[in-house]
Amino acid sequence: MATLFWGFSATFAKFLFKHNVDLLTLVQMRSTLSFVVLFVFLSIFKREYLKVPKRDVLRFALLGVIGIAGSNFTYYFTLNEINVATAIIMQYTAPVLVVLYGVLSRSERITPVKLSAMFLSLLGCAFVVRIFEVQFLNLSKIGLLSGVASALCWAFFNVYGKKVGQGYNVWGNLTFSLMFAGIFWLMFNPPWKILNSDFSLSDWIVFFIFAMISVLIPYFFYFTGLKFIQPSSAIITSTLEPVVAIISAWVIVEEKLSLIQLIGAIFVISAVALLQIKRDET
Repeated sequence: MATLFWGFSATFAKFLFKHNVDLLTLVQMRSTLSFVVLFVFLSIFKREYLKVPKRDVLRFALLGVIGIAGSNFTYYFTLNEINVATAIIMQYTAPVLVVLYGVLSRSERITPVKLSAMFLSLLGCAFVVRIFEVQFLNLSKIGLLSGVASALCWAFFNVYGKKVGQGYNVWGNLTFSLMFAGIFWLMFNPPWKILNSDFSLSDWIVFFIFAMISVLIPYFFYFTGLKFIQPSSAIITSTLEPVVAIISAWVIVEEKLSLIQLIGAIFVISAVALLQIKRDET
């Protein structure tokens, strides 16, 4: 269920962009509305999750600004510039970047499996963006750079989030990260500017639905699933997300993939699954 919501939300965002929804507004509403709902819920039912020492405030701020605001903006900017499949597959190279960081920082050892997975992922990504074809020249270069940035920001969120989140409940961790992401966006799009935008009730409903299906609902299902299966199994299952995104983009916004792009997508998903399977075995 988590992968269904995450995958579909990518296509939903592309649909909204095609109907002239502003990129900054969408990413801001996604973070801010998710924070408000989660904060209110935890304040009523789990107030102990909202306690954080002053020494960790700056760390959560970095996690929120770079990990959430940064990855959200670059990912959705990529979606706006190029197709859904290319954007989501590029971000799915993040697990390989996390492994690479582990190797360089000597917190993980390099193995033939990891080398194979990294090569498979990079080759798959090259196939998806069609770097070997003339069509590559027609792709938005800033969109491709943004795709690389989205993978880096998401990798940062996973690595740094693990360090910051130690000793905290995952929902408290998510709440504070979303809060600082929302504060960051208010510097670019302050409340008075939002109020002067004359959003209709239907606009606010759309923003709220998007925030729920792209953040809170999938996270709820994902963390619920972790109660019954191993984290590695959950991450392997989450590799269905690009599949859902590609299929929904084909059905809803009529985006199509060439055979070489499909092969590339399979390579990237296989690389992520291979890394997690071997990590679970060790």
